[in-house]
Formats: sequence, structure tokens, C-alpha cells
Amino acid sequence: MTGTDRFFARALLLVLIAGFATGCGANSFFLQKKDLAMIRDKVTNLEKRADLQAAKTELLLKQSGEQQKLLDTFMEQNSLHFQALEEQIRKLHTDTCQRLQALQPSGDSKPDAGAETPPMPETYDTDKILVGRVEKVRLTPPGHIFRARIDTGATTSSLDAHDIEKFERDGNPWVRFTLQDREGEPLYEIEKPIVRHVRIVQASKIEAERRPVVKMQCQIGRIRMIAEFSLEQRAHLNYKVLVGRNILRDLMVVDVAQKFVTSLPEPKSSGDSPQ
Repeated sequence: MTGTDRFFARALLLVLIAGFATGCGANSFFLQKKDLAMIRDKVTNLEKRADLQAAKTELLLKQSGEQQKLLDTFMEQNSLHFQALEEQIRKLHTDTCQRLQALQPSGDSKPDAGAETPPMPETYDTDKILVGRVEKVRLTPPGHIFRARIDTGATTSSLDAHDIEKFERDGNPWVRFTLQDREGEPLYEIEKPIVRHVRIVQASKIEAERRPVVKMQCQIGRIRMIAEFSLEQRAHLNYKVLVGRNILRDLMVVDVAQKFVTSLPEPKSSGDSPQ
């Protein structure tokens, strides 16, 4: 209750008391003294409540003002933080652009479009020979020259072997098979001890194959060695010999754009083999 309300309440109370006092005798008052005391107490209680409510309202207003100040301070701090972050991003962007510009070649260093590209060397190392994607390979036995596909993705070289038959000789596993380069060429029957087996998984087959591996003497260009070959049926392929990484490693460099780069020297003798 405000001061104005309290003033009007007291004026009304006085008017009522004066009216009753003038219109009635001392013994016929409409309101007794105890009633006046009760009314006075009620008015006093109302004033106290009004004062208490005013105090609460003032406290709430004070708290609201403090919270507003805290909010303003927080907003100001966030604004300063965002400004600093924006400056960092701009600086980082500028530094990145400068570094990229420094990495770009200048206009004077651009290659001449009409200039000829120097030819690539035939070998990358004096101890290595250059081979193409298809080369001639001499296998001994039988001492015949086969066309071979060079495959850097194959771990072990392989042969197109027909009529594969495993048997034992002196208690050791051996295998008998035939080789043929192309249709019309004679068949070469070969017997070799099995040195190990390889497990081959192909996407076109559900189960993995277990192929025997034999050692054969082979020659590509001037390089002659004894290497391992797995035996498999390669009749559906164009080349009956596949040269893998076990022959290429450390000795040859492959240029897939060429074919038949090397030439085979004539053998000294049919039974010549490397030591």
C-alpha cells in the first residue's frame, strides 16, 4: 500500500468516527471503543504489510539492477573476446595467403611450352636392366624361349603347366608337368622336386588353390638366375609365363609402355646353368 492509499484510509476512518460521534449519544455509539481499537490494529497491520511489500519490491529492484550490470559486463567481455578471435582469424588468413603466394612459381620460372622434354634414361641404375610389360624369357629346361608377361603385382612367378602329376622320388615330393608356349609348339615334359606350396586366393573362385612351386633356370636379357615358379593352368591367358617380383626385385626396372626391350644372347650350351 502506498502513502496515498494510507492517507485516504486514515481520512475515511476519521470521517466515520466523527459521524458516529456527532449522530449518537455516548451510550448509543454504533461502534464501541473495542471496535475502534480493532480497526486501528487492522490499519496498523495493513501498513506493516505494505511497508514489508515495499521493502521486498525495493530488494527485487536492487537485485534486478545488479543482474543487469552482470549481464552488461558479460556481454562486453564476450564482445572483446569475439573481436580478438576475429583479429586472429584475419591474421591467419593473411599469413596463409602470403605462404601460398610464396610457394607459387614466378612467371620467369614457368617452363617453355615449346621446349622439348628430355628423354628418360633407359635404366635407373647401372646394375639394373629395363624391361617392358612383355619380354622373352629362356627357361632351362627345356632351353626354349617363351613370351612372358611382366607383373609387378605378383609375388611369385608362375608357369602354364599341363598334366600336373605329383609323385615321390627317394621319399621326397616331386612333380611332373608339360610346357607349351603356343598352339603348334612341341610339348616339353619336365620333372622337378617340389620346394614348397603356395596358397592362392582368386576373386573368381570360392576356395583357395594350393599350387606346387618348383625352381627353374630362367634368363631375361643378360640376367640369368634360378628362380621359383608356381605351377598353374594358364591356358585361358595369352602368355604362358608370368614373371613376378621374386625375379624383378633389385635387378630390373619395368616400363609398361614398352614391349620386348631386352634381347637374349645365344646360350653357350644346352645344359649351361648358373651357379
